[in-house]
Amino acid sequence: MNKKVTIKEVASAAGVSAAVVSAVLNGKTDKIRVSDEKRTLVLDAADRLGYVPDISAQKLKTGDNHLIATFTYENIFPVESKTEFYDFFVGVQEEAERQGYDLIILNNWGRDTDRTARLKIASGAVMIGVNRDQGHISSLVRQQFPLVFIGRRDIGVNLPLNCVLFDYKKGIERIIGSLKPLIRPDGILFVHNDDSTEHSVDKFAYITDICQREDIRLRTMTYMTGAESEIIKNIEPGGTIIFDRLYMIPCFAPLLEKKGLIPGKTIFGGVLEDDWMGINHDWTSWANRRRDLGALAVRLLISKLRGDDSTLDNIVDLDLVERSSSLKS
Repeated sequence: MNKKVTIKEVASAAGVSAAVVSAVLNGKTDKIRVSDEKRTLVLDAADRLGYVPDISAQKLKTGDNHLIATFTYENIFPVESKTEFYDFFVGVQEEAERQGYDLIILNNWGRDTDRTARLKIASGAVMIGVNRDQGHISSLVRQQFPLVFIGRRDIGVNLPLNCVLFDYKKGIERIIGSLKPLIRPDGILFVHNDDSTEHSVDKFAYITDICQREDIRLRTMTYMTGAESEIIKNIEPGGTIIFDRLYMIPCFAPLLEKKGLIPGKTIFGGVLEDDWMGINHDWTSWANRRRDLGALAVRLLISKLRGDDSTLDNIVDLDLVERSSSLKS
């Protein structure tokens, strides 16, 4: 392994003091007067010796090296536009650039044996995705490493977490409000995931509370692959169905059509997700604001790095997108 070149070695090769080298390489020549000749000598020596700055050391001195990490425990890092995480990532990248921060991506999480050391090269981090190592996350929070989650996260311990959230409650209220004139006494059939991810838990709780408040009967069925036919039996013409996730729509579409259930004509409803896949033409939902949420995560992280605990809102509103399923023709 090649030995790391130090500032003292660069100074010796350039024939100047270590203080001059530090000023030149760290862009602080306004603090120490350095002639153009000496600046050239330093840069030439650093280039010749292959000097690489110690980012971790710089961070210890300044507290913020203007470097943000983004990472995930998901199997594939969100660099493909077809993943549900892509728009979050774009929002993070664009906002980091606007704020003058560089972004590093950590994507070998499953094989990384020294995760924390890698992550701490950056001043702070944004985590994307629902999969995670609870022990590792808890350790980072206990060490007070600046960390912001995209979405609510429960790590099972009484530790402060910084999250940015979609306002699911308002989003669901708006969908049910658009459907209310069409809902019959048999109420709404809510087809939901059988999982314990925070966003699914939250959406289930909100739709339950809202229907109770509005005196709307709510029937629930758990979706599993192959269960579509059984679920469809519970929907008759004029009924209302709400899907928890976007991916369910193409699974049910052929069966609905076969039964003569056409959104906005013989069946009504919505989906509690934005159309990030670009496949939803019929079902009322909410607007895709994933990039806004990613950008908000960066702004919240930077406010923490700067010690600014002012009232920065951590919630992104969800605007209603009405489609034929809530517009009776």
